[in-house]
Parts: sequence; structure tokens; C-alpha cells
Amino acid sequence: MADARAGICTASGVAIDDIDPATGYDHSRRGYERVRASWVDLICQHGANEFHEIRDIAEVRSYWSEKRPEFTDGDDWLTEAFEAHRQFIAELGRPCRRSTCDIHFPVPTA
Repeated sequence: MADARAGICTASGVAIDDIDPATGYDHSRRGYERVRASWVDLICQHGANEFHEIRDIAEVRSYWSEKRPEFTDGDDWLTEAFEAHRQFIAELGRPCRRSTCDIHFPVPTA
């Protein structure tokens, strides 16, 4: 499977040095930006919850930090995603409809 992924990456213009030999995944800057943008867009449109999106985005970002720390250093996906969601809801002109959205309905701390 890794060879097939690597072949697809190569065919789509990913440099050999940016392909993880063990998995065949694209670890290029372009790959990083696509993954990051996808997560920010998901949270922008749907909000986030600590049991789903927040945990998942932390896991994905941690993976990228392990593979390409130079990309993630100082790059806070979650802060950008939260701000994008706040703007998205403000532009809609109505309240967030996701009752489990930690951005708009944070759990009170005792």
C-alpha cells in the first residue's frame, strides 16, 4: 500500500524526499497546508467539541509535529479554526446551532 501511495504522490508532483518511505504519505509543505486547511475549514463550518474535533485535530497536528516539526512550530491550528468559526457564525447572523460546540457553549469550570 505504501508503494501505491508513493506512486500517486510522485505522479502528482511530490518530491521523493517529501514522501514517507514507510507509509507512502505526502509530507511536503503543500501536503501539510492541505491537511491544516481541511481541519480549519471543518471547524469553521461546524464548530468543535473536546470529544471529537479538538481531540482529533490535536492528534493530527501531533503527527505532523513528529514528522515535520519545522512546519508546526508556532502554528496554532486550533486558535485559527476557533476564530474562523466565530467569524462564520457572526456572518450568518444567527446563533451557533451546535449545542456541543465548545467555542460557543463552553463547559463551565468549577
